[in-house]
Amino acid sequence: MTATTLVVLTIVPHEGRYLLVEERDGTFYLPAGRVEPGENLMSAAVRETAEEAGIAIGLRGILGFDHSWVAGAAPRARLRFAFVGYPAIPTAPKRRPDRHSRGACWVAKGDLAGLPLRDQEVIGWIERFERAPALLPCDAYVWYGPSQGHPWSAPLG
Repeated sequence: MTATTLVVLTIVPHEGRYLLVEERDGTFYLPAGRVEPGENLMSAAVRETAEEAGIAIGLRGILGFDHSWVAGAAPRARLRFAFVGYPAIPTAPKRRPDRHSRGACWVAKGDLAGLPLRDQEVIGWIERFERAPALLPCDAYVWYGPSQGHPWSAPLG
């Protein structure tokens, strides 16, 4: 078996700008992070955005997902799920640094090139969102967490 890390990221557009997080190293990225054990993907996207950006969001849909292999002494797989969110409560992004980030801000797409981005994929995800004909609805994702059990594992009869 290969160890697999589940990661979420969220594109949050609002009034012609996008929510970006200033990482602890001074670079900028989309709200993102690992899914905690026992946590579903959508809850992780909402939690990571709140922790890193200080913004409560709702989710509009799933933009896409990707899969990669991380080489090393113990190779592992990474599955990343990209959600599109919206601000659920009109509040300013956090400004005080903490263990999650230095803060967050709204940035126009045209201003992204002037920021030290953690990775150019920030622009790629935003462009993918802007040209997407539709999002996969959130209810296309079904979570069978510890308390729900999995219907395929239920006894027959």
